[in-house]
Formats: sequence, structure tokens, C-alpha cells
Amino acid sequence: MYTSARTSAVISSKRLRSPICRSNSQNSEYDVEAAAGERTPLLFTAKISDVESPDDRRYRHLQSAQATALFGILALVLFLLVGIIIAVYLLLLQVPRPWPVSHPFYLVERQMWWPYSEPLQAPPLNKFSVLNVILLHTRSEPCRDQSGCTEYVKQVQNDTWTRTGVHIPYNFLVGGDGKTYEGRGWKAQHGFPELPGRNDTIVVGIIGTYNDRRPEAVMYAEVKALLTESIRRFYLAPSYKLYGVVNGSQPENDGKALYVELQHFKHWRGLINV
Repeated sequence: MYTSARTSAVISSKRLRSPICRSNSQNSEYDVEAAAGERTPLLFTAKISDVESPDDRRYRHLQSAQATALFGILALVLFLLVGIIIAVYLLLLQVPRPWPVSHPFYLVERQMWWPYSEPLQAPPLNKFSVLNVILLHTRSEPCRDQSGCTEYVKQVQNDTWTRTGVHIPYNFLVGGDGKTYEGRGWKAQHGFPELPGRNDTIVVGIIGTYNDRRPEAVMYAEVKALLTESIRRFYLAPSYKLYGVVNGSQPENDGKALYVELQHFKHWRGLINV
């Protein structure tokens, strides 16, 4: 009986196959270990190549340190840029404006009316920000639109060149359409020999004759916009002085209606006799 039971156990064990044994395995008994040279993921979970060497560890640490340093540099640069932007913004806020401006500044640049291929030639201003502004009327017919005002500016240029051999004497002119027309601009000396301050003054002509009749309200608004824009571009000192002109050879009321309103401007300093 004992012999029979043992025989049955041996026969049963021959029928078992190891779960890690290949189908062509020659082992007829239950395998506890894998055969020689056989991979067993359950027993070998790491490869020899996965073991990190000291050099690999140092290289990985060096890469991590470089990434951290680069991030720190970028953060510092960004912080400096934000600081510069904030500083410039605060500086601009401190620049005093002569008044709140609701009328937009509209500049008709010189190339829109300039009749020549060569650029305007005029002595440059030595001072970047001028200190004085002189306003005077042109003693002409007013202009009502950009076409008419452009034609008038061309006429002034032609007449001045024919008579004196120099270009348009005004730095800017303001038309009845509420626009500013660039003459010599912000960087050149004005062309009036009888007016003072050639190197620290810009001259603005108000197109029309205003002895008894005031200019249109839009023209005063454009003058304010021009002055504010000049300060914003740092071509005009915030503490500038504003003057008018009285010509002794003209009638007693020469430009009187123009200066009635200008006298209420904050920077007004009076009339210049020529």
C-alpha cells in the first residue's frame, strides 16, 4: 500500500510543469529555479547597466545645477526689465503737462507737402529741449481743410524761398482744420531774424488774420495738443515760456483777438515787441 501511494505521487509529479519553464524544457519534475541561462523577471529585477556609476551621478548633479543657475539668471533678467519699465512709467507720470488734453494731436508731416526731392536745410537747434514758444498769426486768409491748409504751407515755402533764399521760417503752423503742419519741425532753428531765441525757441504760426476775430476753438485745442506732444517727446522743457508778438509796423490791434485767449494759458509770459 505504501509502495502504491508513492508510485502515484511520482506519476502525478511528472505531469506538473513549472510556470517558469519553457514548453521545450527537458525537466520532468517541478522546477524551483530557472534553468541555466534562462531570464526570470520575477527573480532579476535590475540590470547591471542600470547601476549608476559615480561619474554618472556627478554629471546628473552638474546638469541639475546648471539648470537651476540658468533659471535664476532668467528670473533676474525678467525682474530687471520689469523694474526698468516701472521706473520709466513713473518718470513719465512726473512730467508735468500744461493741461489735460482731450483734443488729439494730429501732425501733417513735412513730406506730405514738401515740393522738393532734397530734404529741408536749416541750422539745427543746439539744445534738445527748447525753453520758449512764440505764437503769431500769419496775417493771411484762414484755411478750413487739409487740402487748403497744405496749399497755404506750400505757398509760404515758395514765397519765402523766392524772396529770401531760405526755407519756410515757421517750425509749425496750425490750420483751421485743427491740424498741425510741420515746417522746420522740432530740431531746426526758426527762420525769423527779427525774433529772439533762435537756438532755444520754436515759432508756431496760426494760419489766418486775428485782429478782431478769434481763431476757431479747435485751433486753440490743437495748440495745446502740440505743446503737450512736444513735452512728451522731450523737445520742449516742461517749464517753457509762451509769448506772442506785437509788430510796431502793423495796426495797433495786430493779433489782439488771438492773444485774448492765449493770455489765459498757464505758461503765458506776455508779448514781444519787434
